[in-house]
Amino acid sequence: MCHAMRLIHISDLHLTDLSTVEPREIRGKRRLGYASWHRRRRHRCLAAHLEALRRAVRDAQPDFIVITGDLIHLGLPSELAAAADWLEALAPPHRIMVTPGNHDLYAKDSWAACERHWGGYLHLSPTVGETQEAPFRNRFPSQVRLGGIELYGLNSGCPTPWGAAWGHLGVGQRQRLRCLMGQAPVGTLKVVALHHAPVPGVMSRRRALADARPLKAVLADAHLVLHGHGHWSRSYRCGQARVFAVGSASTADAAFRQFDIQESAPDVQVRMSLHVRSADGGGFALGEEAAFSVSIAG
Repeated sequence: MCHAMRLIHISDLHLTDLSTVEPREIRGKRRLGYASWHRRRRHRCLAAHLEALRRAVRDAQPDFIVITGDLIHLGLPSELAAAADWLEALAPPHRIMVTPGNHDLYAKDSWAACERHWGGYLHLSPTVGETQEAPFRNRFPSQVRLGGIELYGLNSGCPTPWGAAWGHLGVGQRQRLRCLMGQAPVGTLKVVALHHAPVPGVMSRRRALADARPLKAVLADAHLVLHGHGHWSRSYRCGQARVFAVGSASTADAAFRQFDIQESAPDVQVRMSLHVRSADGGGFALGEEAAFSVSIAG
């Protein structure tokens, strides 16, 4: 186990501005998403809020940053390229893991551009043999090892019908996660990140993870689970795993979670602090704090 590690979790950046998007790019389901952006999101998800959060995150000097999806709005190639520029300004790929959200993989043409522009930040696994899985699933989970911490990134984002924002992992991705966690050395802190909530009933059916029930059995071997999607900051349990959701990074109440992880054999001590943008816009204030011990023996 590492002696000390600071991990920061952010989500739902919705960082792109669609005001200059060409009308020919807004086709199919993207018309509905554009209308939602024009009516609501462009007034709520503001670049100034996101920039304030970026400064606060950098000032916290994290060792690693986990971003659980929805960096953009409509999954357009131009948006994916713009998000890559933002990521590069935040930190290099060896210090960030991105797991895609439903807005990132909004349409069938989104994944190729996502892989092209975000490849280093996705930490994709090598393709192993032939698979019947969709190309946006068959190289997940991603895996990053930080001393005695293993981070596993799942992709729950996928193109969905009009009006739907649900996610899906698939059998292959769940099986590979089980295998990877089972192969981790004894004494490893296992952290799973994904966009959608991993527990049934947390979200409405329209926005839920379709295979949350079978995932729950796999997460019996996890210690921490991080997700976004709900635009709210909550904590709860999935079996023995502690689950932490974080709100949007670009709204008036923008938030990020900080995890200070310290070895204290045979356990690991974790101090979680939720930082929320102050109402006066003067910075980020402590919104919630919790300290707990995680048993990683055996």
